[in-house]
Amino acid sequence: DDDPVAQIQASLRTKQFFDRSLRIAELVEEEFVKQGRRSLGVKQRNHTGIWVLQATAMPSILVETGFICNDEEETYMMSEKGQQEITYAIMRAVLRYKEFLAGR
Repeated sequence: DDDPVAQIQASLRTKQFFDRSLRIAELVEEEFVKQGRRSLGVKQRNHTGIWVLQATAMPSILVETGFICNDEEETYMMSEKGQQEITYAIMRAVLRYKEFLAGR
């Protein structure tokens, strides 16, 4: 969408929830690292955002669970064990985020 007004509105919404989005992203990353997954860090897209993340009135993140171009990661992500570990890591991060909000 090239509408400048829509882009500005989306940018304002994104900034409003940026800190909270960053916090939950960091928690997800921490949980992945606890499982022995390699950390690629938490990234933010500064100039061109992802519309589905910008157009929300809440904290939002995009989780990359691995890369299917890597045979080892693809096998892990396709396995029941891998799917459970990934799911539980994200769940633990969400629970930690909930505790974080309750303690504010």
